[in-house]
Amino acid sequence: MKNIFKIYQRDLKKLFTNSMAIILAVGIAVIPSLYAWFNIFANWDPYGSTGNMQVAVIIEDEGYTFKEMEINVGKEIRSNLEANDLIDWQFVSKKEAIGGIEAGQYYAGIEIPKGFSQSLTSIVTDDFKQPQIKYYANEKKNAIATKITDKVVQTIQQEVNVSFVTTVINVVSSLIDFVADANQHGTMDTFGDMSAKLRSASTAVAGVKKTVSSLSAVLDATQEMKNAIDGKNVDRLIDTSDNLVDSSEDLAKLLQTGVNHLTSSVDTALADTAKGLDTAAAEIEDVTGKSDDEIIAKLASVQAKMLQLKAALETVYDALGAVQEFLPVKLTALDKMIADTQDGIEKISKIDSLITQAKKRPAKNKINQILSEMKTLTVDVTALQAGYKKNVKPTVDKNLNAVIDALRVAGDLIADLSGDLPMLRSLAKSLDATANGSADIVMALNKLLDTVKNEIDSLADKVDGLGDSELINTIKNMTSKNSEQLGAFLACPVILETEKVYGIENYGSAMAPFYSTLAIWVGSMILIAVVKTNVKRKKEIGNNVRMHHAYFGRMLTFLTFAVAQSLIICLGDLYFLRIQCFHPAKFLFVGVFAALAFSMFIYSLTYALGDIGKSVGIILLVVQIGGSGGTFPIDVCPSFFRAIHPYLPFTFVINAMRECVCGTYAGDYWIDLLKLSAYIVAALVIGLGVKFLVKKPIRFFEKQVEKTDLF
Repeated sequence: MKNIFKIYQRDLKKLFTNSMAIILAVGIAVIPSLYAWFNIFANWDPYGSTGNMQVAVIIEDEGYTFKEMEINVGKEIRSNLEANDLIDWQFVSKKEAIGGIEAGQYYAGIEIPKGFSQSLTSIVTDDFKQPQIKYYANEKKNAIATKITDKVVQTIQQEVNVSFVTTVINVVSSLIDFVADANQHGTMDTFGDMSAKLRSASTAVAGVKKTVSSLSAVLDATQEMKNAIDGKNVDRLIDTSDNLVDSSEDLAKLLQTGVNHLTSSVDTALADTAKGLDTAAAEIEDVTGKSDDEIIAKLASVQAKMLQLKAALETVYDALGAVQEFLPVKLTALDKMIADTQDGIEKISKIDSLITQAKKRPAKNKINQILSEMKTLTVDVTALQAGYKKNVKPTVDKNLNAVIDALRVAGDLIADLSGDLPMLRSLAKSLDATANGSADIVMALNKLLDTVKNEIDSLADKVDGLGDSELINTIKNMTSKNSEQLGAFLACPVILETEKVYGIENYGSAMAPFYSTLAIWVGSMILIAVVKTNVKRKKEIGNNVRMHHAYFGRMLTFLTFAVAQSLIICLGDLYFLRIQCFHPAKFLFVGVFAALAFSMFIYSLTYALGDIGKSVGIILLVVQIGGSGGTFPIDVCPSFFRAIHPYLPFTFVINAMRECVCGTYAGDYWIDLLKLSAYIVAALVIGLGVKFLVKKPIRFFEKQVEKTDLF
């Protein structure tokens, strides 16, 4: 033991009695701290200094006027960016921006292209085009800079979304406020007015139905006329011919009115069906990203609408069938339309079945299948309506006009009945067919009019209750709020509230454990590069200086330097850089303990293995930079680094220092120090055991290297 301290005392004496040695010792003690401090200070607050980063902005949007409303998103973006000092925005032309990005003058570029504002409004047109913000990133200039600019561009995109939704909400809010104020002050009872008009329409339909029903009397008279012609009492027929002439003319007019109403109703029903399918499809498309309960509710609403559309198509089917039965000649185009209508009814039934299944278990593939069936049916109904207008309606009108002409001719014939009895008997046959066919069409018209009247009455009842409904009151309450707040809510309904656990004031404090640990290891590497591990002139100490005496004696010198280095590093972190630290004493202790462990381990490697030991120390330094998790989370590193991470001395020291900087958890601090102490044991094993085993091979290796006169 005496020899150990004699070696240590001799080292200190020679150090402090040589001025050059003192200068060298000071340099050895201070240089590692500079390595740590410069790196920590350089990373002190990088994300708070992004205002110096130049990003090019290209705004080519010329604005757009939509429904007398001026929209200029490009101008608004420029105004917002000019007030934003997070980045040094440079408003330049596209040519200058691209050239500057390629030359490295700008870190990135953002382009608001021509027609951007117009694209935002295209959602309400048939030619929808989603607007795009173009982003150019110079990833060569700096790896981290692009990550910062990526985040900035996302922020701009969010601002545009909020601005657009806010504008839409302003328009909708103004419209609803107008209606609400009108209802409140009595200047325009919107819902009451709608209800009154619907009631009036229902009354008009009832009048038409009454008129159509009067056709029965005309048909009875026609039948009477036919019976009279077939009988022997032609004179009696002639006496009543004047009345029948008038009745035939009335029948022709009523038939013309009824047919016009029927064909118009069919066209309207088909158009409403196509529109209803579009609306239902839009509701189905709107379920993306919603909860299962919202999806089921939306499916139930769509299912109810589909049943209404099915009823409308069934009415069209019945009406077309009645027309076909009424006509004296079967029409091929009408037969095809009847078949296509039946096919549409069956497809609605299929969609209804799919919705029932989807309500039990909402699934994306089911929703997509429903949407596909709806779109196919919409195309079919649109084609059906077009075919009706182009092929069926003209042909039906032509044939019905022929029947009407026949009725009018019949009236003329009856007027000349006294001189043309054979023609009257021929006419009887035509009247017989006309009477039978007209009875069928009267029944079809009555059925259709009953359906129309019931639907109008139902709609009027719903409008009556709409004004005071919970939905309308909810909309009024929503729009009564600040439209900008409502727009911001709809554009981003969820706000992220961050609650920091073990929060850190700045990025420099977060990086202090890594760079301080790295500096302590580098300090130990500097020591073995400058200070020799072998003790020379042992006779000055005594005659009994053994290998372990020399090992521990010189180790004390190394440990003295290492402790000095770590104290300078850690004290500078705390009181010069003023990093965040909740436990300064523990921070100093882990720094000193790490210096002892690192210095002993590297010293032992060099003492036992010579230059090979120095190389091992450098290799461990390089490996630990990537495998300690000091910069990036170890979970994102390659598998090799994840595998060695739990066993590296850097890992234990960095974790222990983080406990001091951010706050301790349970006994993690002491556990990390206990794990680090394993390297002290390993150092002793290497310095005493391995040294004895490899002493001769290492000596041979070093002599061979010296012969080269290079090392």
